[in-house]
Amino acid sequence: MRNWVLGVTCAAMVAAAAQTLLPKGAVGRISRFTGGLLLLLAVVGPVFTLDESALSQALARWRESGELAEVPAAAQVNGGAMEALIAREAGAYIAGKAATLGADCTVEVEVRTEGEYPVPWSVAVTGELTEAQKEDLRWQIEADFAIPEERQTYRTGEGGAE
Repeated sequence: MRNWVLGVTCAAMVAAAAQTLLPKGAVGRISRFTGGLLLLLAVVGPVFTLDESALSQALARWRESGELAEVPAAAQVNGGAMEALIAREAGAYIAGKAATLGADCTVEVEVRTEGEYPVPWSVAVTGELTEAQKEDLRWQIEADFAIPEERQTYRTGEGGAE
């Protein structure tokens, strides 16, 4: 945070100094435009360097801490339908992650209700995955869904165990 504030302040000072020192006219307009772009880049720069895995881990820790906001009664959905939706979407997400690793597989997600909220509890992945792909996928599932390795199963082919 401190580095970001320092960067924005420096960019603003450079832009102001350039605007003051450069002559009016076309050169002044170009320098104001360039200074504005420099300031914009300093302000939004951290968005381009966002660490997705750290964000996923922070969200998983937040979820585990139990600090979830209470859902208003009007926004509640039928529990079974919500569990099915979460299982389907989590399975599709994990299968997509596996595909980016070069693995072709099917994913089944078991959802349980913890407290008032249904959450992904365990996952079963069926397909031909290398050990490296399994390890990467294990890490990604734990980071994104807080499902520990003990509740992740990997099967080859038609229901065969790992």
